[in-house]
Amino acid sequence: MNWIDVLQAIISGVVVGLVVFGLDLLRAFRERKLSDFRIAANWETVNPKVSLRSFYLRDANLSGMNLSNANLEDADMKSAGLWATNMSDTNLRGANLIKTELIGTNFKKANATDADFSRSVIRRHNYPDLNCVTDFSSATLVKCNFQWATLEEAKFRKADLKRSKFGGAIVLECDFTGADFTDSTWKKVKHVEKCIWKDVKGVSSENFPSDLLKEIQRQNAK
Repeated sequence: MNWIDVLQAIISGVVVGLVVFGLDLLRAFRERKLSDFRIAANWETVNPKVSLRSFYLRDANLSGMNLSNANLEDADMKSAGLWATNMSDTNLRGANLIKTELIGTNFKKANATDADFSRSVIRRHNYPDLNCVTDFSSATLVKCNFQWATLEEAKFRKADLKRSKFGGAIVLECDFTGADFTDSTWKKVKHVEKCIWKDVKGVSSENFPSDLLKEIQRQNAK
């Protein structure tokens, strides 16, 4: 056997090894994704409650589930369906919620500090069997990213929105009564219409466009 044959054998062995390694990684990834979803789907009925921290739930259908008080810190839920999901009092710190469908989702008193909601659809669940808004009332949304999201008829009453970002977002008929917008950035918001801004905090010309600031001031005029 000459050196060319030896080299070809080595290269073939390396290629086969890499392919097998890649397939093993893919299989392990699929198994983890399925396992994480099964645990999340049964979380409401299982005791003692397990942590869902850093769970991989991309593209998962979590609609209708009760995940109230769950620990979903740093969980990856990109493009997940969260129709009428109960996430009240849930720990969502650092969670990836990019491109999620938040339809009638309950986030009351949730802690979603540093969570990413960019490019998500956030609106009312409007069906005969269930008619409810997506509700962030009293939630902690510090440094949350809502850029390029669509928010329609959502509630943010008394929510903590300090340093949150709304650039490129479409915000329609939302209720921000009593919310705190200190250092929240709205200068590049795409469109805002028919929202409630009573008793909001932290609003100034430094973080809000002039036309929106005038509307907020009008609603709070004594």
